[in-house]
Amino acid sequence: MKKLFAFKKQGALYRFLLIGMIMFPLCAESVDSRLKKLSEEVNTGCPIMLDQWTRLDSCAACPNLTMKYYLTLNEVTVTDTSLFKSRLKPQITSSLKINPDMKFFKENNIAMQYRYGDPAGKYLFSVAVSPENYNKNN
Repeated sequence: MKKLFAFKKQGALYRFLLIGMIMFPLCAESVDSRLKKLSEEVNTGCPIMLDQWTRLDSCAACPNLTMKYYLTLNEVTVTDTSLFKSRLKPQITSSLKINPDMKFFKENNIAMQYRYGDPAGKYLFSVAVSPENYNKNN
């Protein structure tokens, strides 16, 4: 009798695990679909001024777990894009590291791309930050 009761408990556990294994993937949303929803939500509020010089025009969820932001630099003259990028990338990386709102991106190793343009829509430069960059402790 004791053995039969243990078998029933074990059988119930296996059924529960089997149902969970079947249902969890159906209920869980993929990271790609969550990125797409996030970009759609952000885009409903765009354009938005992030600071006195930078306007976020839109964003897009891209393949390979990448989020791309399209930004415009206002009232800023960029004469040396290499120098500008070299100073901007550490600031972006630091912000990604410390911002608690970036938890989803950190946990899912999302690559970040920032495409900057001028007020006329002319491409200036891009900055890419990989998860390896913003997940470093230093």
